[in-house]
Amino acid sequence: MTNTQNSSGQFFGNGAGGFLRDILAAVVAIAAAVLVFVLAMMLTAAFLFVLGAALMAAGVYWLWRKVKRPSAKREFGEDGVEILVATRGPKGWTVDGTDPSNS
Repeated sequence: MTNTQNSSGQFFGNGAGGFLRDILAAVVAIAAAVLVFVLAMMLTAAFLFVLGAALMAAGVYWLWRKVKRPSAKREFGEDGVEILVATRGPKGWTVDGTDPSNS
């Protein structure tokens, strides 16, 4: 019996096939590393998009609260008596949202 290998039955032979197998393994490894990098970039972009949308929503809510502020604030003194605070409205001073032209 001889101890020779049958190179015709293998997918890659021993000679140039070993070099080709090394090149193919390097290409697969580089492709896997690039895939991981691209997926990390996409997850980061998605996170930044969600963060930006949340910041915009918080800014819109803050602005809405500033614009829709009630015309008069109710405050209570030490003895529990309600103190009305007058504010300047579009038609003059108002207390508790009453229209100054009706008085």
